[in-house]
Amino acid sequence: MAQGTRINMLGFKVVWDDPGHTVIRLYVGEYWDWADLLHATHEIVKLMTSVKHQVDIISIMRPSAAVPDGDVIGHLRQIIEAMPGNSGIHIMVGGNVFINSALRELSRCYEPVMGRLFQADSLSVAYRIIARNRPEVYEIDLLSA
Repeated sequence: MAQGTRINMLGFKVVWDDPGHTVIRLYVGEYWDWADLLHATHEIVKLMTSVKHQVDIISIMRPSAAVPDGDVIGHLRQIIEAMPGNSGIHIMVGGNVFINSALRELSRCYEPVMGRLFQADSLSVAYRIIARNRPEVYEIDLLSA
C-alpha cells in the first residue's frame, strides 16, 4: 500500500507513493466528473509545491472507468498547465481506450508534455519507466544494493 499523505475525494485518491516524496499516485475511481479531477489536480499541485525536487505521477485507472462528457483534450491541457515546474513524467496504468488515446494525442502534439506522458500495464512497468527517466535515482539504488 502507498505511504504518505492521503487526500480522499469523490472519484479520486491522491497519495504520496514513497517516503522520499518523489512520486504521487492518483487513483481514479469508477465515477468522477471534471470538477473532481480539477480538485485532485489542486491537491497534487499542493503536494508537488511542498518539495523542491522533481515529482512524477502514476495514475491508476480501471479500463471500465467512465470518462465524463466534455472536451477531454481541453480539460487535460488545463490540468497540464496547472502543474508546477518540478512536475516530472506522468504514467497512466490501465485506463480505457478513449483516455489513453487522448493522452497519446497530447504526447504527440502538445509541446509541454512531449516525451513526458507514458502508459503502462502494471505498477512494476511504471516504476521501470520512472527508473529509465531518472538515471540518478536508479544509479543510487544500484550502489546501495
